[in-house]
Amino acid sequence: MVKNKLVLAAAVSPFLGFLFFGAAAVAADDPPPRITVNQIIRGEGKVGDVATSKNGEVIYEVLAGGIIEVRNTRYKTAHRYGVVKPNDNSRNN
Repeated sequence: MVKNKLVLAAAVSPFLGFLFFGAAAVAADDPPPRITVNQIIRGEGKVGDVATSKNGEVIYEVLAGGIIEVRNTRYKTAHRYGVVKPNDNSRNN
């Protein structure tokens, strides 16, 4: 009976080590968090940051000088805007 428990513990130990240490290694190599459309519109993005709408048809990109380009792939249109800064009366403060 004792031998069976030792064999089971020896078999499970490498798996648990991989489970915990392998997961930590994967978490350390995760890509940086994705930027959202709202972050780009508020001016929190850096030049080159891109966000896409849920349906994938509208693409928001930060250009040099803080200009935001909004491209609609469905209608093949593109518009450029400045950053939208929240005003003092905004509820999002």
